[in-house]
Amino acid sequence: MGIRPAVAADHAQVARICLLTGRQGSDATGVFCDDTALADVYATPYLHGPGGFCLVWDVEGEARGYVLGTSDTETFQRWFVETWWPERVADHQPVTVDDGWLLPSAADPERMLGPQLGEFPAHLHIDLLPDQQGRGVGRMLIEAAAGLLMRRGVAGVHLVAEVANRGAQAFYPRVGFVAVGRTADVVTWARGWDAGSELRSEHSLT
Repeated sequence: MGIRPAVAADHAQVARICLLTGRQGSDATGVFCDDTALADVYATPYLHGPGGFCLVWDVEGEARGYVLGTSDTETFQRWFVETWWPERVADHQPVTVDDGWLLPSAADPERMLGPQLGEFPAHLHIDLLPDQQGRGVGRMLIEAAAGLLMRRGVAGVHLVAEVANRGAQAFYPRVGFVAVGRTADVVTWARGWDAGSELRSEHSLT
């Protein structure tokens, strides 16, 4: 067991992990128009796009979790809406209720952009299959991603998590993230390392 960079052969398993954890941490099979749509928005583009990275938690040669993202959210967003999504949108036609938010959001040129990008230009997603949760793996993946981004000279990283995903909301403060934005549905968490690995306290929401 250990963390390693993803390779091309991990593509299908990364997509599968995204699907099996894609409904607030539980299985999203059948929720969307097809079982690749969610990964085409939130997982596999990071294996191809600008600034992208993917580190996987490897158990006996198989990815059982990952942390992935980009060091340059603004450039990645432009590439996503101009190149990646136009090549795939025809494969994902609305069928289910949840397609009503997923597919329009994928096409939104502002989806990944927000006021946090000035200080936290990177963003990430992290998912672990249920049998790997609660073992400290998530923390190790976050620290590995933070190290990678620091080596790239990135000032900080953010992510967006659904309020309804209680596990995620409890996890991110434990690994150095602080809430920097909030709506009724989601919380934006951020972590910087200007002074060691901790986010400066003035960014905290109360």
